[in-house]
Amino acid sequence: MERRKRRTQKLIIDTFFLLLNEKPFDKITVNQITILADINRGTFYLHYQDKYELLEKTIKTYINQMDQYCLHNQEMTINSLTLAFNYLKENYNFIEPLLRNEGYQLFQHELKSSISSFIETSDLFDLRVVSILKRRAIISTILGTIEWWLAEDELNTAPSEIAAELKDIIFSIIT
Repeated sequence: MERRKRRTQKLIIDTFFLLLNEKPFDKITVNQITILADINRGTFYLHYQDKYELLEKTIKTYINQMDQYCLHNQEMTINSLTLAFNYLKENYNFIEPLLRNEGYQLFQHELKSSISSFIETSDLFDLRVVSILKRRAIISTILGTIEWWLAEDELNTAPSEIAAELKDIIFSIIT
């Protein structure tokens, strides 16, 4: 049963993002999702309350996967930053439609929350030494770099290059 549930959720999410690539979020309906996914509305509502919950849960899932994939250790190394940027690049087809839609604010909020949590628990940032203002500057720097890389640079700069520069910037803030 669990496997079938995951498969159905993946079908709904894939269909949702197919539509999100074609039209704005506010023009997408649950009916359109179910017709294109070839499922009935009842099946959709077994998994999600509405399209807003679908968007929210999907964003949270991707951010949680990124956390597990690259931020599982408590050190901010070039390797962990490179993994984070590689993850974003590999999932660009998911993220890119959000940059043009209402989901971007939610994506940005969840990403900021993830970065904040990482910094608050990281061994690198001794909270007794690194002030709240510096931590906020680091969070803004990471978030701003991700936004620039996805929206303006369009992934032209290699993840390893972005990670190396970002690490230098972060350490210049700390010291």
